[in-house]
Amino acid sequence: MRCLNCHMDNLPETTQICPNCGAQVFSLLQEVLPKGTQLRSHTYCLENAMGKGSFGITYRAHHTALKNLVVIKEFYPVEYVSRNIETKLLIIPEKNRETYKRNLYRFLEEGQILAKLDHPNVVKVRDLFEERDTAYIVMELVQGKTLLKELEDQPEKKLSPDRVEKIIGQLVNALTAIHEAGIYHLDLKPENMILTPNDQLILIDFGAATLASDAKRKKTRSFTECYAAPEIMTGGEVGPQSDLFEVGMILHELLTGKLPPPAMKRALETDLWQPKGLEHPWDMLIVDALRIKRDKRSSTVDQWWELRKQEQVNTIRIEQKMQKIYKVSFPYLY
Repeated sequence: MRCLNCHMDNLPETTQICPNCGAQVFSLLQEVLPKGTQLRSHTYCLENAMGKGSFGITYRAHHTALKNLVVIKEFYPVEYVSRNIETKLLIIPEKNRETYKRNLYRFLEEGQILAKLDHPNVVKVRDLFEERDTAYIVMELVQGKTLLKELEDQPEKKLSPDRVEKIIGQLVNALTAIHEAGIYHLDLKPENMILTPNDQLILIDFGAATLASDAKRKKTRSFTECYAAPEIMTGGEVGPQSDLFEVGMILHELLTGKLPPPAMKRALETDLWQPKGLEHPWDMLIVDALRIKRDKRSSTVDQWWELRKQEQVNTIRIEQKMQKIYKVSFPYLY
């Protein structure tokens, strides 16, 4: 069993209080489907809940015929529904039905778009279906550990610049693919990324994602305050730059072991914060990504990532120019 608050695994089935975070494990599992629940005409069998967010519950499960492990995301927007404790069926109040249906349609649409993506750094969608008055997305179960766990395992809670470049490069590739497909993730953080044993990054958990077609619509969004861009927190228009902001926060954390101040705190303090102790191109990349105003950031994540190459090109050109000057001024040195 897993604590859905701190994600501590292998808890005994009789656990009432999580020994790690002190949360009441039983109450957290009240709205979760029980172990052994079968879905899609007995195709999948649930094993245990892995996580719970504002819009869904994630389960570890297995395919009953193929016996392979999968992850199943259940659409469960806690703001609009509850679960009958006995039957485990959804209870949708009449006043919430229209909103629920709209969000369910978007959930299905996002699943369909993700299913068409075949990218090495994006979790693969295997199935999508409606059942029990809701919908389910079936994804591959990625073996590895989260980027958050990898950071926690480091003595100084940070990674080497070479490794950071490799990881962020993969994240940029993943985001470029999903942005081109018309999806914005909007909840990028180390715990939503898995590193496989060979250091391949896989982007997971699209529970807070939105379609590009909904980007201009003002709405209350699910977010993680210490990573989120200001427009996500205020419910404003979002875009690729919103994901870029969160990449900038992660980049600073990977390099230094610490997060920059939250976006809203910086906004209230007239944005005087600057990264310290970082060399080029890291400081320049972070400054660009973490601009408070969305339209002041690079327009795409890959354009932003290319800035580091431009910095290198400029440095090489300066060095070549200085060499020419030295050759003319001090020919006896060459």
